[in-house]
Amino acid sequence: MMSQLLYKYFLQKTNLDHVITMGSSADDPYFEEIPENELLFYQRKGAKRRRKLPSYIPKHDLKILNSVKNKAYALDLQLSLCGLRIGWSAIIGLIPIIGDFFAFYLAYLLVRKAKKIEGGIPKSLETEMMANVMFDFGIGLIPFFGDFINVLYKCNSRNFILLEKYLVNKFQNKLESVNGGNINDRKANNDKVKPPAPPPRNNQPVYNNV
Repeated sequence: MMSQLLYKYFLQKTNLDHVITMGSSADDPYFEEIPENELLFYQRKGAKRRRKLPSYIPKHDLKILNSVKNKAYALDLQLSLCGLRIGWSAIIGLIPIIGDFFAFYLAYLLVRKAKKIEGGIPKSLETEMMANVMFDFGIGLIPFFGDFINVLYKCNSRNFILLEKYLVNKFQNKLESVNGGNINDRKANNDKVKPPAPPPRNNQPVYNNV
């Protein structure tokens, strides 16, 4: 709790308070609360499980996204220290100079991994990801306090979130356009089918073709 307050105070004083959150607590990128009707007998209300990635993302891109997710979690949140979640990146960063460069390299590798999705990532997205990496590296060069900020900034998790949002928007829109197109096609075909002629009235004679 105290660490979060110190972090927020520092960011506000340096006009960097916009980086304090990666998302709301209800939008945890790694875990989700289990619905009450899906709880097992030994689980209590509020128990969490690993969040599943969207199934409509193609297999190749889903594999890349899952790899980025697992590596980001290991680098940012794998360990717990006095109630604060930290990752291997924070441990490595404690090594003066060399640790910061190695942590930077690991974060850079994650961005390179993200670029391997089908068609690559947009330049704007790559720039945003690298900005996270550079901020993390630059602030980490400040002895002790920089390492503290790095622990809470979690640049790798931020980049995972950016990649997931990009893929979700990309393929969700495609899915909606395909489904919408199918509905429109069915509607157009139905419009082309002419309704059958009404039956003759009782007072009208019916002629048979000879």
